[in-house]
Amino acid sequence: MSRDSDKYRLWKHPIGTIYVIWNEPSDPAANRFKRQTKRVSTGTTDWDEAEQFRAQFIAGLSNAAPQAEPTIGYLLERYRNEHGPTTRCLETIDYHLKALLPFFGQLLPSHVTNKLLIQYASESQNSSGTILRQLRTLSAAMHYAEGNKWIGPVPRFAMPVSAPPPRDLWLTREQVGLLIEKAKSPHIRLFILFAVSTAARSGAILELTWQQIDFEKRLIDFGRGWGKKRRSVVPMNEDVYTALCIAKELAQTDHVIEFNCKPLNSIKGAFRKLCKEANIEASPHVLRHTAATWLVMDGVPLREVARLLGNSEKMVEEVYGKHSPDYLRRAVNALSLKKPPALQL
Repeated sequence: MSRDSDKYRLWKHPIGTIYVIWNEPSDPAANRFKRQTKRVSTGTTDWDEAEQFRAQFIAGLSNAAPQAEPTIGYLLERYRNEHGPTTRCLETIDYHLKALLPFFGQLLPSHVTNKLLIQYASESQNSSGTILRQLRTLSAAMHYAEGNKWIGPVPRFAMPVSAPPPRDLWLTREQVGLLIEKAKSPHIRLFILFAVSTAARSGAILELTWQQIDFEKRLIDFGRGWGKKRRSVVPMNEDVYTALCIAKELAQTDHVIEFNCKPLNSIKGAFRKLCKEANIEASPHVLRHTAATWLVMDGVPLREVARLLGNSEKMVEEVYGKHSPDYLRRAVNALSLKKPPALQL
């Protein structure tokens, strides 16, 4: 049992309610030996529920309260330092804070209004998509503060710009072949082949270890994923199997994608440089869109594409359905001027 658990004890009142009780100096400045008992109700008569309440109560003690009126800058920094490391996008949060802090840093939460957000958007030199992501970081930080009871309830704000339409950017097989041909490093070639052959996200590929690969059954288990981003168990095609067999012989780490005997956190820089040399507009994530587009264009059922991507069939239809060779063909044929004969019963 921890020292905190020893200090914060459970006590059941004669009426049945269980309390967390502890002792602390009544006036530390005057007499540090004089102590008084304090208590807080768990709101339950069940010991298991009371234990859970006590654990949450003790955890909340480390939630240091901010100053009486914390600034937006304080909340953003604390959100970044406390919540950021638990996410996969700490670098992205840092990037957004560079834009948010100069504008909002010295303001109080009560100063944030829809009108102020419009002003921020009008003064920004960034695209609509970037502005939305920045303001979502601001909103997340304020709700994080609200959840920790550092500030009062946060109202729902109206975003000052609309989300841009999704870009329908994907590569042809010739373009992917050119990238693989021009890639000078084996780890870049393996990454590209992996991405277009499995439709996996960049993060899943870079985090993949040899323990997740079953050469006998020719299966790749990409793991559980983060948050709502699900991952799949994907069979290897012949190209991937051959490439992995070669890479396994040369492996210096536990990670499938490695460079200079080290795993990689990001491949964006090297991939960007390669695309520039090949005069191709793309990012690592475009390879995932490319794989999904190829599948739909080749007539693979949307439910199978959805399972491979780890997405819903509805999302796949909305984003990629237009690439299907039979997309809306039945509906259009039904609108022919020549009405088909009625069915004979």
